[in-house]
Amino acid sequence: MRARVLSFIGWLLISLWSKTLRIAVLNAEIPKRLSAEGRNFIYAFWHGRQFLLLYAHRNSHIVIPASESRDGEIQAGILQRFEYDVVRGSSKRKGERALLGMVEGLRKGKCVALAVDGPRGPIYEVKQGITYLAGKLDKPIVPVIMSAKKAWILDKIWDKYMLPKPFTRCVIMYGSPVHVSGISDEELERKRHDLAQAINELMARADQYWTAS
Repeated sequence: MRARVLSFIGWLLISLWSKTLRIAVLNAEIPKRLSAEGRNFIYAFWHGRQFLLLYAHRNSHIVIPASESRDGEIQAGILQRFEYDVVRGSSKRKGERALLGMVEGLRKGKCVALAVDGPRGPIYEVKQGITYLAGKLDKPIVPVIMSAKKAWILDKIWDKYMLPKPFTRCVIMYGSPVHVSGISDEELERKRHDLAQAINELMARADQYWTAS
């Protein structure tokens, strides 16, 4: 009961907060093109840069993992209210179930979204699970990032969470797909580094958007 109430409050706050923001979307043709080609894919983003992505991709039935913890139960409730398909589990608790849920979603033609340095960091370090998933099922990875002209950065949290200030200008930016060819150790490690570089370059461009535009 408590988790349901808190998830409703969280969903309401995120919805109202996000509606105040002025959002520009760049390179939206990348995921649209893949969808038009009949390809589903995996969104990859940093844990601390997900606030706006949650609202922007609502009603999409994208598959997202949520942990089995109490906080994860609240998170799952919020995600479900935004009409995401939630699979429960994490790297430390019932991770296999979450992985199987994502595999099933991809095989059914759905997209998956992952905070690739989560759930506990290190910050900006891609975990190998996403490259394995992409290589095993031959699915492209689409980097995505958000930034805000004015934001609070929660420095005491490991992921340096970015919380846009109400009524500020924001940007969501997609990057070119990263393709993983097979699941050899060398390929997975190479693509893990390629993906980290791609997201970091995208983040730098998004953070500089306000001075460049």
